[in-house]
Amino acid sequence: MSALGGGGNTHQVVGYIGLALLFLVLLNLLVRKLGGWRRLGRGIKRETSRTVHAFTDPVRDRIRYRRRLRFLAGVLRNHAGWAQAEQAMSYAAAIDPGMAPYALALTKRRIGVLVAGAAAERPLPEPWEKDPDDPRLWWIERGELADYSLPPGYRPPQTPLLVCLGTGTDGGSAIMIDLLAGPSSLSVYGVPRLAQGVVQAVAAQLDVRLPVGAVEVAEGIHDRHDGMRLEEAIRRIGAWFVVGAGPLDQPIPSGVRLISLGVGRGSSRLIEATEEQVLRLHGGATWLEIDPLPLAKAVARSVRRMPPHEFETRGPVRPATTVDDLDDLELPTGVAGVSVLHPSGGRPGDRPTDASTGKATSWS
Repeated sequence: MSALGGGGNTHQVVGYIGLALLFLVLLNLLVRKLGGWRRLGRGIKRETSRTVHAFTDPVRDRIRYRRRLRFLAGVLRNHAGWAQAEQAMSYAAAIDPGMAPYALALTKRRIGVLVAGAAAERPLPEPWEKDPDDPRLWWIERGELADYSLPPGYRPPQTPLLVCLGTGTDGGSAIMIDLLAGPSSLSVYGVPRLAQGVVQAVAAQLDVRLPVGAVEVAEGIHDRHDGMRLEEAIRRIGAWFVVGAGPLDQPIPSGVRLISLGVGRGSSRLIEATEEQVLRLHGGATWLEIDPLPLAKAVARSVRRMPPHEFETRGPVRPATTVDDLDDLELPTGVAGVSVLHPSGGRPGDRPTDASTGKATSWS
């Protein structure tokens, strides 16, 4: 009886082994049909990574957003930071008359001024340093500004009027542009929701920093603000800056600057809000990407504590002609961030590549 029982168990074991071998053979055939074991392993690793990222990326993005929001709110509330940024812009303008500052990166320790023009080979005066990767990015330690002074006899034409657009992609710098540099029109276009949020944040900064009545927000910018038609707002007496949506069908009056949601008419500095949730300045370096996502909330938290703009020189805006007169650029050949559009207000084309166009293709 025990012998017969042992034979039955042996047959079962042999049967199980046969089924296992058959399974392995079929599995091997299937894997070979799919490309082999290595390809299968890479696929499993890739799908596992995607699953992990699907759970961790939202948490990581939220942490990064909160960190950048705190940083940006601190920058906007810091009166000394605004003053140092304006000083750095004025000091950089005095270094080389062939270079025109128009934006900067403000970090905790340093300020990097972005300039337009043909990059000179000669070194900068101390304590300025050129960025090793971009000769049109000039760095200075914030602590050095207190002992720095303008050259004797130099008088800056105007105090820069800076507005913040967001943080750098590293999250450790605040990117600001000078609204008084370049054309009298600034256009923000691209992804509608992102572009509108940027224009609203810029308008809020101007409204709190400039005198009462200096900023006119037209219709189409904020759902809770019923503004004038853009054509009426641009003619309002006392308006220094007009913020509106869509192209303007008439020239910009002298002494007025326009910030438009959408591509403006004529000569305009262009900022694109992309699908990747970043801002790109047309004519700028390919490395310059601005994260505007924390900007709106940072401005809302800091708007009552931002410093007023002090016009230490000859006034809020340089005299301008019309938006169609390209002489209003007043910048040297190679100006970055300017595109000349057809009067119909068509979308901007590709970045120019020929230096004869007078528009810089990059800051590198």
